[in-house]
Amino acid sequence: MGFLRDDIEFSSPFTVSQKPYKAKLDQNESPYDLPEELKDLILEEVKRMEWNRYPQPVIYNEVKEIFAQEIGVSPKNIALTFGGDQAILSAFWVGGGKGRKCSIYEPTYPMFRHYALATSTEADIKVLGENFTIDPSDFKGGYHIIFLVSPNNPTGNLIDKEIVREALETGALVFVDEAYFPFSGITVWEDLKDYPNLMVGRSLSKSLLAGMRMGYVLSSEEVIRAVEHMNFVPYNLTSFQLAIFKNFGKIGEYIKKISEEIVRERERVFKVLDELGFKPFRSFANFIMFKVKDHKTAYQAFVDEGVRVRDVSSLPGLYNHLRVTIGRREENEIFIEVLRKLAPIQAPR
Repeated sequence: MGFLRDDIEFSSPFTVSQKPYKAKLDQNESPYDLPEELKDLILEEVKRMEWNRYPQPVIYNEVKEIFAQEIGVSPKNIALTFGGDQAILSAFWVGGGKGRKCSIYEPTYPMFRHYALATSTEADIKVLGENFTIDPSDFKGGYHIIFLVSPNNPTGNLIDKEIVREALETGALVFVDEAYFPFSGITVWEDLKDYPNLMVGRSLSKSLLAGMRMGYVLSSEEVIRAVEHMNFVPYNLTSFQLAIFKNFGKIGEYIKKISEEIVRERERVFKVLDELGFKPFRSFANFIMFKVKDHKTAYQAFVDEGVRVRDVSSLPGLYNHLRVTIGRREENEIFIEVLRKLAPIQAPR
C-alpha cells in the first residue's frame, strides 16, 4: 500500500514463548522483584504527584541531579531515557539519519539494526560470529557512528577499552552499550569520558526494573544537550519513572546485592555447562550462551520440561547456540536437571 514505507518489510512484532514454565530464563531479566516496602515507598511519592499534569522540566532537572549523584557522575553528563532502547535510539537521532553511516557488529542486540532501518541510517554490518573479536582497522570506514556493546548480548564478552579508544580517535560518535554493567562492574566511562564523542548507554531493566523501562545516557555536555533536545525531555518520561529515578538511592543497595547473587550463580551454572561439555562462553552479563548439537531438538526439550531459554541460533554466526538467563538458585537447578538429561545426546564436547 502506498501510505506505508516501501523500504521496510513489515513483519510480526517481537515475540517470546507464552507457554507455562517452571523456570523463566529467556529474557535477561532479574529473577527478583523489588521488595514490598520499597515499592510502597515509591508509590507514596507517586501518590503525591499530580497525575493530571505533565512532568515539568524543573522536576526532571531535580531528579536528574539526585540520580547523577547516586551513580557518581555530573548532572551535565547524563540524560534520563525511556529504557535502554531510547538510549540507543538517541544515538541514531543525534548522529545518524539519511546520508550518514554507522558500523554494527553482529551477533548483537537486534535493536541496532532495527533503529538503523527506522532512521534511514546506512548500516555497515560486520558478522563476527561466536568469538566476537573486533579488528580496529575496521573503524576506518568513514562512519558517523560506531556501535559497540560491552558485555555483548548474547556472547557475553567485554570490549577492550583500547579498542574503544581507537574507535574514538576516528572522530565518529562512539556508542558503547553497557546495559549489563551491574553484572560486569566494568565501564569505559571513567577512563575515556574526556572524549567528547563518547556516548555510553545503560539500562535499569537487566538488574531489576524491566517493567519500568528506564535507562540513561552518559556523554559530553554537547551530546547530552543534543540527546535531551531530540528526546524532548521531560516529556519522554512518566511521573512514575521520575519517582523511581528520584528514589534510586533507596533501592540501589538492593540492586547491588541481587546483582552479586546473580554473578555467583552465573559462575556456578557456567561450571556445570563446562563440565557437561556444552562449551559455554565466558560471560560478564546475567546470561550464558552455550552450544548444542541440534538447537531445535534441545530447545524443545527445555520447553517440554517447563524451562524457557532463548534460541539464538538464528543470529548471524550462532547456529546451534542457546542462551540461558541466570535465575534464582531453584530455577537454575531445574535448568541444570534438564541439562544433565540432554548432555549424552546434545553436548558437542
